Amino acid sequence: MLTRKNLIIVMAVLAVLVVLSVLQKARHNEATSRASSEVLLAGEFGRGDLDRIVVGYGGEETVVLTADDPAWLVSSAHGARADHNKIDTLLSTLGGLRGEFRSGSAEVLPDFGFTDSATVSVRGFLGDREIFALELGNKPEGSQGGFVKRPGSSDVFLSQAGVLGNLGLWSGPGQPQSRHFLDLVAYQGVRENIAAIRLEGEQTVGLKREFMMIEPAPDDTVRTEPYPDQQNWEWTLADGTMVQKTKADGIMNAAVNLRAQNVADPAPGLTSYGLEPAARTVTIVMQDGAEAVLHFGDELPAEGDAPGGVFARINDEPTIWVVGTYAVDNLFKTRDELLPE
Repeated sequence: MLTRKNLIIVMAVLAVLVVLSVLQKARHNEATSRASSEVLLAGEFGRGDLDRIVVGYGGEETVVLTADDPAWLVSSAHGARADHNKIDTLLSTLGGLRGEFRSGSAEVLPDFGFTDSATVSVRGFLGDREIFALELGNKPEGSQGGFVKRPGSSDVFLSQAGVLGNLGLWSGPGQPQSRHFLDLVAYQGVRENIAAIRLEGEQTVGLKREFMMIEPAPDDTVRTEPYPDQQNWEWTLADGTMVQKTKADGIMNAAVNLRAQNVADPAPGLTSYGLEPAARTVTIVMQDGAEAVLHFGDELPAEGDAPGGVFARINDEPTIWVVGTYAVDNLFKTRDELLPE
């Protein structure tokens, strides 16, 4: 049987437990509220709001993107064209970025991947004004997002947005590469506009495209003469010899969608890349007589993460492309290889 003294003690203990429970719940509610409502980068961002994006690693600028109205360039990759889709995806992810609070202690920042040598940063500028800035740490196992924080702050948040992946760092923090932001379409043409292709290398092979002709219908009030069928054609050599259509079409398809793997520094000059004069060229002749010339020079061996290939130049544009050897080989066929089997 409880005595009055014992009852008072029990009541006091219960009161303390109630107070602790209330305080714990309050702290939990505060943390939960903060976790669910923390906005790290307010507003939305678009290419028109910025003129420069800088991606850093360990305090060093590794990727620099600059506006060159209406295009964007990868300044850190010799001023080659940037892929607007990748920039737009990055900016869309950063706009209104939210995160769940994880720590406010500077002592444990390295545990989240924030060190002087390994922190990834991304900043956007308009003139001298910094529009946004974010630092990126480790990527937790099984999460598409990662730990993030504002520069100069010790508060670490877990964001579910895949900012690292938008920088080409799908496996986690590392040194960002300019190549990720390159527009690697070296040349893109329109198949329907091509009238002829000339290959010059060990052999010179000229291909002429002959469209089938369609007789106008009796009730056709627009056409009175036979006109080309844009869906049906044959290929011939310069001397009129028929070639295998699928093989010639393969050359055309490879030429009008020529993708590169990287770019090279144009500073050493065209001669140093075997592009003046070019060892091989592909001349694409359009139906209106306009021409596009694809120049191919020396081969570049692969080294580390940098892919090898063949140095290339389109018309007189300044960019030196590195095109995959396989893609270039698909363009050059000998006369005998093109003849019907």
